[in-house]
Amino acid sequence: MLKNRYLQTIFLMWLAWAVIIIGFQKLVEMRMLPDRPDYATEWTPNETTRRSQNDKIYLIEPFMNRQVSWDSEFYLSIATYGYDDPNIRLVTVRDEGVQRDLSMNYAFFPLYPIVMGAVAAPLKLLGMEPIAASSLAGVFVALLGTLAGLIALYDLVRDELGDEGGLRAGFYLLIFPTGFFLAQVYTEGLFIGFAFGTLALLKRQNMLLAAVLAMLATWTRSVGALLIIPLALFWLNAVWAEYRANKIQPMTLPKGLLVLA
Repeated sequence: MLKNRYLQTIFLMWLAWAVIIIGFQKLVEMRMLPDRPDYATEWTPNETTRRSQNDKIYLIEPFMNRQVSWDSEFYLSIATYGYDDPNIRLVTVRDEGVQRDLSMNYAFFPLYPIVMGAVAAPLKLLGMEPIAASSLAGVFVALLGTLAGLIALYDLVRDELGDEGGLRAGFYLLIFPTGFFLAQVYTEGLFIGFAFGTLALLKRQNMLLAAVLAMLATWTRSVGALLIIPLALFWLNAVWAEYRANKIQPMTLPKGLLVLA
């Protein structure tokens, strides 16, 4: 069982990190202005002028604007108006020899914006503007996913590293230079919650629930499909152990095939 005092430490560490990240982003906005445009690559000058985002309504909403950038536009669009949102740019694709226009939203997986939309619904009823509600929901979902990921990571490594080592693993995850993405309108926070949760459940011998979380991770980000590897290894190890003990259970093979399917 997880120890309450370590769970409290994880929660306080996560809360302090979230406040620092979001507060720092606001402070930087007040004290510093970027030098525009950015000439880092061929395409960045056109995307980083002072007016380059004027036609992207999801990126100019002032509420929590520091937590919104680049792909956030598409998650906010799907959460607010669905995949066929007319505010999103179209790309021409060839489907069975026929060219047709398709929203760029279809390049993004559905689970994160679906959860965002569900969280945003009561906020809209309270009077928040739709895009603002989706922005707040996106950050909230990402942060909760990160908290779940921290708890799962602690549970995953504490047998090897001890309780203090489990806490350090979570701390290093949060302070890693790219850790700030876990507090933005991006899929990373929710994804690590599902991914680390999958691995922690496998450690606890709960293959079926681990498979459910792996499926949810895949609906969040395409890389979630790689979780089939630890699932398959866990199943094969269970089959081999039962074979060596000459005690293969009737449901081991069909259960594994069902999970891997």
